[in-house]
Amino acid sequence: MTIRNLLFFLFIIQYSYSQDYRINNLNLESIDDSNSDINVFEFNIGIPAGFTIKKPVDYFDFNLNYDFTIKKNKVDITNNNDLLSPTWNINQKFSEGNINKSKFRRDFYLGNIETNSKYIIIKCRDHEYIDGDRIRLMLNGSVIHPDIYLGSSFFVVDVDLSEGYNNIDFIALNEGESSPNTAQLIVLDEFGNQLSNKKWLISTGYKAKLVVFKK
Repeated sequence: MTIRNLLFFLFIIQYSYSQDYRINNLNLESIDDSNSDINVFEFNIGIPAGFTIKKPVDYFDFNLNYDFTIKKNKVDITNNNDLLSPTWNINQKFSEGNINKSKFRRDFYLGNIETNSKYIIIKCRDHEYIDGDRIRLMLNGSVIHPDIYLGSSFFVVDVDLSEGYNNIDFIALNEGESSPNTAQLIVLDEFGNQLSNKKWLISTGYKAKLVVFKK
């Protein structure tokens, strides 16, 4: 070993002992926290923009003891104005079904017609409540149509005429859902000229009678 290396080795040993001496003689002092404000530190959370601290609205009532017999105040959309009435309180009224039925238990006479036409055009429909009224059309005791449904649109049929009197009967087969059997009858000649415009109200089994005289 050279002298240089020996001196370096001795220097390292001396430096190590000096560091151990410093560590053994180091006095650690505890921190005095008597005056610290750590126990009174306040942490405040701000309300984000767009939120509110108001009490939320209860959309559902979970009260199991709720009394359903108690009526709550309802909004009056009519604003207590006599000029307005709720549409759901409007009742459609028809004369059919709201009258004395006994006076319709008889035949109904539609009058006499005179014409030079070879045939007439008969148009008939239910002119009141459409409830399924049906009739039978007869000419001089013979059936022309056994079962005609009276709807909102006219049922149209041509009837050939014989010389002299032609007796045309409209027999009520039923009264629909609302009594009596009701119909509007329009009669035209072969040129489209109106000869008659009548209405009947009859009970089941009775007839409305029209007499047409061909000249």
